[in-house]
Amino acid sequence: MNAALAELLHNPLVWRGDQLARADAVVSSGFADLDGELPGGGWPRGGLTELLADNEGIGELRLVLPALRRIVQAGGWIMLVAPPHIPYAPAFAGRGIDPTRVLVVAAAEKHRWWAAEQVLRAKSAGALLFWPHTVNDQRLRRLQLAAQEGAAPAFMFTGTARAAQPSPAPLRIRLAAEATRLRVDVFKRRGGVMTRPLLLDVAAAGSAVGLEHDYSLPVRTVDNRGLTPVSAGPSFHRRYPVGAQARIWNRALAHADEVRRIPGPDPRSDPSSRPGKARTGTQ
Repeated sequence: MNAALAELLHNPLVWRGDQLARADAVVSSGFADLDGELPGGGWPRGGLTELLADNEGIGELRLVLPALRRIVQAGGWIMLVAPPHIPYAPAFAGRGIDPTRVLVVAAAEKHRWWAAEQVLRAKSAGALLFWPHTVNDQRLRRLQLAAQEGAAPAFMFTGTARAAQPSPAPLRIRLAAEATRLRVDVFKRRGGVMTRPLLLDVAAAGSAVGLEHDYSLPVRTVDNRGLTPVSAGPSFHRRYPVGAQARIWNRALAHADEVRRIPGPDPRSDPSSRPGKARTGTQ
């Protein structure tokens, strides 16, 4: 093999069909078996990853939490665009992710694609997690181009029906629950075909964090991904932190009170009801 051909084959933009592509900019998934199946040995930076699952709460968010923890510990911000449920702050804290570094963009359907694209183009976020309601080819290509311009892992959560449709995303993974584990099928990647799906124990991934307290993710039959359904409201436990991070839970409690408040006239609009104000009128 001459030197020119050898140099060409070592170009990270070129890969052989039976080998994984080289990728220098990655972040480890936290799962050794999965890293061995991903080009470069981790989640790609500067590329879009599609995570396809038909059911919520099977562990799809747990799958990316180890990588998010590394990003946050390095000083990065996590952006959640249009998540299906209210983020459960204690669950993030329990996995070593500072909830104050997690930002949520609750955008409407017509704005969420634009918001996700701007997050990537701004190059200020450490990672993007995106839940679109509908997907079309034009928007998907724009998002992939924005991901290429940035240097942050970008995860898009959609249904498995998308697997039959083409996508510019370089990495596509089908997810399903199998007993107590998560079945991971990498059906598109830059490299050879994956011979068999992986079975990952994503629930145990946080046991290596080594936290002093137990902030385990809530176990729910509908949603146990660290996201609480909007109708359920936040729940708290006596072992949750009460020190410097208490302000996080206080905000959540205040929001829950606002949601549960019965609609009615605001007493603050009546000057006579304010403290220190004398009532006036005829006797």
